[in-house]
Amino acid sequence: MNQLQINSPITQSGFDYSTVEGRVKAFHSDHENGQILTEIVSNNKDTGEVIFKAHAVVDGVIKATSHAMELKGTSNINMTSHIECAETSAIARALAMCGYMQKTQLESFEELENARLQREEIAKQEKMLKANIARLSIKFKKAIDLKDDKVIEEVQTEFYQARDKEDSLRQGVNATLSDKQKEYLINRQQLRTAQRRLERDRRESVINKRANRLREKELFG
Repeated sequence: MNQLQINSPITQSGFDYSTVEGRVKAFHSDHENGQILTEIVSNNKDTGEVIFKAHAVVDGVIKATSHAMELKGTSNINMTSHIECAETSAIARALAMCGYMQKTQLESFEELENARLQREEIAKQEKMLKANIARLSIKFKKAIDLKDDKVIEEVQTEFYQARDKEDSLRQGVNATLSDKQKEYLINRQQLRTAQRRLERDRRESVINKRANRLREKELFG
């Protein structure tokens, strides 16, 4: 393998890593009949998780296979390009397994940069979540103590709008409530459920009465 064909090393955290572009150029320079084949293993639109597989093929023989996973929304670039990022990472790793890497590191510079951006985005989201929990906790507890239904519903609406898989905002705020405040919410919900049930029964009763009157009119004129 001609090591000069790989892009100039990029120093990151004390290690030198080749870029994906450099690995691809070096691979095709060394293997005129070389192919890089990729395929989507899975693409879950509900969770935003995509998994790619990449094969490095020389003269019809698979020399290396690798996988990569990306999650939509974990960084700015992954908001719109998580599929492309997963494919690029899989290619980089497959070529690294063929020897196209720097300092025995499989990760490309692009992978490390994407990982850094994801960590920054996660830290930003965690900081924002803590701030929202603190803000809504004060508002929610005050509304409960004052029995302010309007504000309670406003906060619960924010819970619903910000809801994620872990329901982090609602759980975080609820964890700050006292037992007495939690008991009030439970009793409030039970009362509202009973009221909705009574209203539903009342509507059904009205409908049934109207239906009976129509039947009687049809039968007796």
